[in-house]
Amino acid sequence: MLDRLEGRFFRTFIAVLEEGGIGRAAEKLGYVQSTVTTQIRLLEESVGQRLFDRLPRGVEPTEAGRRLASYAYRFLELGTELEAGMTDEREPRGTVRLRALESFAAAFLWEPLQAFMARYGQVEVQLDCGFQSDTIEALRERRIELGLIPGDPGLADIEFLPIADDELIWVAAPAQAARLAADGSAAVGSLRLIGFGPRCAYTAEAEASLARMGAAVSMRAEFASLEMIVQAVRSGWGLAFIPRSSVRPELAAGELAVCAGLGGKSFSHGLVRLKRKALSLPAELLHAHIAGCGMNRLMIE
Repeated sequence: MLDRLEGRFFRTFIAVLEEGGIGRAAEKLGYVQSTVTTQIRLLEESVGQRLFDRLPRGVEPTEAGRRLASYAYRFLELGTELEAGMTDEREPRGTVRLRALESFAAAFLWEPLQAFMARYGQVEVQLDCGFQSDTIEALRERRIELGLIPGDPGLADIEFLPIADDELIWVAAPAQAARLAADGSAAVGSLRLIGFGPRCAYTAEAEASLARMGAAVSMRAEFASLEMIVQAVRSGWGLAFIPRSSVRPELAAGELAVCAGLGGKSFSHGLVRLKRKALSLPAELLHAHIAGCGMNRLMIE
């Protein structure tokens, strides 16, 4: 099998896997579609199994494709390590994959990433977004080397390095917050809980907080973006349990108010990596850069 495999086949396979389609993968790689199709066919012939099922719109991996994915990511990772190891250390080069919550990345990551990329011009940073559970899974499957998550997962194989302090707070429109202050947690029952959905750690903490209060909301609403959550809460449509750092401007402007009587929870945003796995040089440099960039200051400014 080995004498029939080529590194570019794995890169193409990963692109199709991540993009969910031949056309999108071709666009990402700068290939024509027939090149992608041919490389996937040759890879399937090499491993002796079909790797993707064709759907009306795109493709999805077969069981064999999912098994191959972990090996493909490790192959690309080894290629990055090889490139870094054979390059003059005064000019690091290669690719590092980082995953973070979309709301955190959009609000706070651009400045440190911009500074890092200006300093290390030959290092490519690939930022992906996902919930905490997705990030842990991606680390274990070696699809990424680094993650940024809200809180220590307390897992034996994951190293967590705190980089910024934060607090989960209940927020609502000022009128709703005043009503909650007057009526207490009993008033929660007439409101919607607005958040990212059950896969999000913030939503899990919100449900646990409600259970401790013996309160229950009337309905739940799930949105994919922080901006939509803030707009919904600001309109008086419900309340949310989200990081203070995410709504600092709205609180300062009086557009949202803290429901102080409902309590809160302190936590730390942190970098995660696999404990017993050496980082590639680009990932090591990015880890050190983010850890030392003063994220607490960035989140307050």
